[in-house]
Formats: sequence, structure tokens, C-alpha cells
Amino acid sequence: MSTNRPGPVAVDPDDVPCEPGAGVPDARQRRTILITVCIALMAVIASVSGLNVAQPDLAVAFGASQNTILWIINIYTLGLAALLLPLGAVGDRLGRKPVLVAGLVVFGLAGAVAGLAPSAEVMLVARLFSGVGAAMIMPITLAVITSTFPEEERGRAIGVWTGVAGGGGVLGMFLSAALVDVANWRWLFVLPLVLGAVALVMTLRSVPDSREKSGHGFDVGGALTSVVAVVGLIFVLQEGPERGWTAPVTLLALVVGVAAA
Repeated sequence: MSTNRPGPVAVDPDDVPCEPGAGVPDARQRRTILITVCIALMAVIASVSGLNVAQPDLAVAFGASQNTILWIINIYTLGLAALLLPLGAVGDRLGRKPVLVAGLVVFGLAGAVAGLAPSAEVMLVARLFSGVGAAMIMPITLAVITSTFPEEERGRAIGVWTGVAGGGGVLGMFLSAALVDVANWRWLFVLPLVLGAVALVMTLRSVPDSREKSGHGFDVGGALTSVVAVVGLIFVLQEGPERGWTAPVTLLALVVGVAAA
């Protein structure tokens, strides 16, 4: 007699919840995942300080004031800092892989627009959207590590992630200075774009999806107040020296930022 037994069921890795201790990829897959998220993180970090070395070139290219140039440089970091927590929480709920992919796409498109920007206004908008994409990427890269690596390897993987975060800024500064010397400031966007494109391809191929089951809804109020707090306080630091620390708009931004915090 023969007994009918069900054969092995093919499971899509994207449908497996990759929480700590469950469905852990093998060592080779984990290395690939770590390399992928580190490349994505390096693209984000390299864009933080890269334009600092090109301030005179930007001022000449756009005929813009020093304050406008500082906003072009800092609005990226502002968008990243303001949306880091809310978009990280969104990724935990909607799925880390799709949010990471979306972030890389937004980051890449905005970076391309910034590199081709014909005016300071277009550059400001493009840099803001680059910061939004970066805010989708950065927290998700860390969440992918914590949800993929077993507990005994997680600390080492986070250490690598932290090292890349620190080294990416230094590398970005050196490469940016070299590019400005041998070419022009528009080439500063090439490295983040290449890194982002590589990370996108590797994410689609290698990174499993995961999400967090939360017992409560998304904290819309907390997300909005955190954005207001960051924007208000950074506005004070940015505009205080230009407008005056006791100017009404500076004081208002300070009060709003502190209250929101």
C-alpha cells in the first residue's frame, strides 16, 4: 500500500516574518544582506556633508546668497532628522523591504534632479526629497539587521553598520573635495546615485521582507510633533545668526520647537 503524503511546500522568503529567532537566513545570505544595507547607508551618509566643499561653486552657479546655500546643504539633513522616527515606524508596520525600496527610488530620483538642477529653488526641493528618501532608508537598514541576524551575531553586525555610518561621512568629504577639484559640483551626486542604484538591485534580490506586529495604532500625534520639534529647533540654529537671536520669527520657532519636543 502507498500512503499519500504532502510534498515539501515552496515558501516565498518575502512572506516569512524575519523576526529575531524565526526564519533566519543562512550565513551567506546574512553577509549579503549586511553588505546591501551598508551600501544603502553609505549612500545616505555620503550625501550629508558632500556639498559643504562646494559652497562657493553653488553660490556662483545659482547667484544665490550664503544663507540660501546653507539651506541647500542643510535641508537634506533637516528632512532626514525630522522624518527619521515616523518613517522608521511606518516601515516596521508596512514592511521593511518595500519601504527600503521606495526610499532608494525617491533618494535616487531626487539626487538626479539635484545634480541637474537649473536653479536654487529646484535644488532646494530636490535636496528636501533626497532627505525624505534618506529618512526611509536609514532606520530600515538597522531594522533589517535586527530582524535578520540571530542574537549572538546581531551586535557585531550593528557594529559594522555603525562603522560604515562613521566612515561614510569621512569618505564622502574626501571624495567630494576631489571631485570638485577635478570636475565640478554636479559630479558630487554621482557617488550617492551609484551606491543607491547598487543597493536597490541588491535589496530586490537579497533582502527579505519583515514587519512588526504592533498592539497599538500608528502614533500620528507623536509623529507630527516630532517633525515640528526638529524643524523648529533647526530653524532657530539656521536663521538665528542671520535674522538675530531675538528676532520675532526666531523666538517663535524656538517656542514652537521646544513646545513640540
